[in-house]
Amino acid sequence: MHTPVLAREVIRFLRCRQGDITIDCTVDGGGHAEAILRACGESGRLIGFDWDDEAIAAARERLAPFGDRVELHHDSFVQGLQALAPNFANLVAGILFDIGVSAAQIERGERGMSYRHEGPLDMRMDRRSTKTARTLIDNSSWQDLARIIRRYGEEPRARTIARRIALAHQRRPIESTAELARIIEQSVPRPFRNKALARTFQAIRIAVNDELEEFEQGLRAAFPLLRIGGRLVVISYHSLEDRIAKETFRRWAVGCTCPPGLPQCICGGQSRFKILTPRPARPTSGETMSNPRARSAKLRAGERLG
Repeated sequence: MHTPVLAREVIRFLRCRQGDITIDCTVDGGGHAEAILRACGESGRLIGFDWDDEAIAAARERLAPFGDRVELHHDSFVQGLQALAPNFANLVAGILFDIGVSAAQIERGERGMSYRHEGPLDMRMDRRSTKTARTLIDNSSWQDLARIIRRYGEEPRARTIARRIALAHQRRPIESTAELARIIEQSVPRPFRNKALARTFQAIRIAVNDELEEFEQGLRAAFPLLRIGGRLVVISYHSLEDRIAKETFRRWAVGCTCPPGLPQCICGGQSRFKILTPRPARPTSGETMSNPRARSAKLRAGERLG
């Protein structure tokens, strides 16, 4: 069963109350959603999105006891939030983003997410999409791949790895995660192989799913749905996601957009957001021991002011 990361902190920062409407943008197996529904009492409602059909199926089964208090959609959170805008603007008490790949996706080789499990070069979060890791490599030059691996994986040997991938693919199309992993291993010295594998697979997965762009758009779509005093909580698992959350929260909190150096504000901008986590909340050692996926998690939260 899906074990939610930082569940107690999520409930605390969302400040769940009777009758609240809460949106779980990445419902996954329903762990956070179940905790939220229990905290919101018998009149609380939850709307959940996930672009993974298997995650939605698992969440439906887990959340079935809550009946019509739950509304789940097999959709990206950007499309889902935008669809809610006409009827839910300024009404939602809390919104949760638990960003990244799930343990279930990683562990299933046929999803092609992990270098540890052999499978096809897929990596799609939404299996309705036609863009896969295989088609990405098919249609990318080595320079394109280097930019992807450097930007999304922050891998210092991106150019070397990208050249090796492109050369191997020219000789014979790369069709499996095992083949890709061997090429990456041959591209870097032994002490750096595990990190290079993790970073390269992460980078290609992010590019296949446009994950960072999706997250940025999702935050923009979420804000207008929050009521005054509504809370937004983000759990991220690597620096790129955390940076987007941190910078977005700061931008909302600043208000004034005047150029630096002006003696006084002339734009009249007001802060619309209160940051509740000057430093991100992190899992305890006990949680990371029982749930290793939590090890890299960071939670940021804020409250809408206006």
